[in-house]
Amino acid sequence: MKDYFQRDNLISLNLKDAYDVLDDAIKPVEPYTNSVYNSRLIYNQKKPEVLYLTIYYSPSEYLYEKLSYLKENGVKVLQFLGPKPVENKWQIHEIFDFSESNLILIEGSNYWEHDKKPVVLTIDNMHILINSSYEGDGRFQLTENVFQHMHEHIRYGLLGRDSLYEPFIYSDSNKQTNFGPINFILSFEHNFDNISKYDITISRDAYLIITDDSDNLLDNEIIAIGEHICLIMSFYWQKNIDYFNARIRANRMENYRTRQILKFSNHSIDESQDYLLKERYPNFYDFIAVVDFNLFIHNLSLFRECTNRIIKSKDVDDTSAFMILYNIIEKIRNYCMEVPIAGNSLKIKEEYTFKRGVNATDRFIKEKIKEIKEIVDEAEAETFVSKASDKVNFIKKTGLIDQFDNLLVYLSLSPEKYDLNFKKLIQTRNNIYHGKLPNEDVRAYNIGMKSLIYDMMLKLVTA
Repeated sequence: MKDYFQRDNLISLNLKDAYDVLDDAIKPVEPYTNSVYNSRLIYNQKKPEVLYLTIYYSPSEYLYEKLSYLKENGVKVLQFLGPKPVENKWQIHEIFDFSESNLILIEGSNYWEHDKKPVVLTIDNMHILINSSYEGDGRFQLTENVFQHMHEHIRYGLLGRDSLYEPFIYSDSNKQTNFGPINFILSFEHNFDNISKYDITISRDAYLIITDDSDNLLDNEIIAIGEHICLIMSFYWQKNIDYFNARIRANRMENYRTRQILKFSNHSIDESQDYLLKERYPNFYDFIAVVDFNLFIHNLSLFRECTNRIIKSKDVDDTSAFMILYNIIEKIRNYCMEVPIAGNSLKIKEEYTFKRGVNATDRFIKEKIKEIKEIVDEAEAETFVSKASDKVNFIKKTGLIDQFDNLLVYLSLSPEKYDLNFKKLIQTRNNIYHGKLPNEDVRAYNIGMKSLIYDMMLKLVTA
């Protein structure tokens, strides 16, 4: 469904810093100055799509040709766009902020307006600072993958019977939930359109609503928490969930009350109903209640990377999924070695304990390897002896299976809980890595590894 909204604004363009890049054929006689143009932003309010910014200019300025030339030559065109300069402090215009935007395409158009020629910039993201329209602390419109899960909390009844504000909702079990410094709730907003005197079309949008009772959080802090909750939803439901249109209470810039964020969250639609945590935590509110906010923030980088990889593993073949999940376990192991839990770092015994010093041990092992020369084919014996030193470290190291066992013990997890033969798991990984496809079905391994990954990650973010 498409519901396009347009926002008109005055915008400035200053190509002074691009003067040396432009071709002589399209340079003006004098260097550029700051010019103000009428602009129109068009975006979809129902689904994430790219944004279209149209700038209207006099044909004699050849703005389309100039901007296209700059883009073709690797110049970031959006850096030259800004708000209209004000003559006094009482003039408060809306501000289009392109600091987090990427320019996708520049096109001309035949739709002139007031004798002005249009150039259309297709961009992915934008912030808009608005001097009015304060609508609460944080209101994030969510992408489609969340709909079927939020629907579990909503029961619809007969139109006009139960609620003054949502007359066809029979019950709504969504609830205010605390997460760190804020409270939030997931909810649907319904809209009604009269198609004819007999028919009404009802549409709904999914929202994450954040409340900051302290009023102390800055808008960038509220935005970050909204993104964190979207990430936790993605982890819980094992699918990409994000926001694409948000309105945040602004307090980092004088005279502005709202920061609107438009974002092209281009995720594939995933309508699967099954997810690993469904039986353990029947709904998202139960799950996020066990997530410790401070631990989550502390381990955010790992949590984000692992969640993205888990979701990616659903979209590839079983063998590729095996390698992705195995890699996640390795990442968690390496992370635990670098980042202590409760002051205690993971220590993995990588070498056996030897009675002699390092040099004496290496010499002893090297001489023993050379003795094997007797059973090596005579044509290869000399090469075998010359590479004896390469085998020393391999012999001294403990097996990878010991590293898995140490990791699980460190996280207070029992290896017996998981239907995983770690010796065969490692062997299968090595075979795939060296180009040998496994003979057995790896799906059972993938199920076991995913269960293990979720338990390890929960150990890192729950108190």
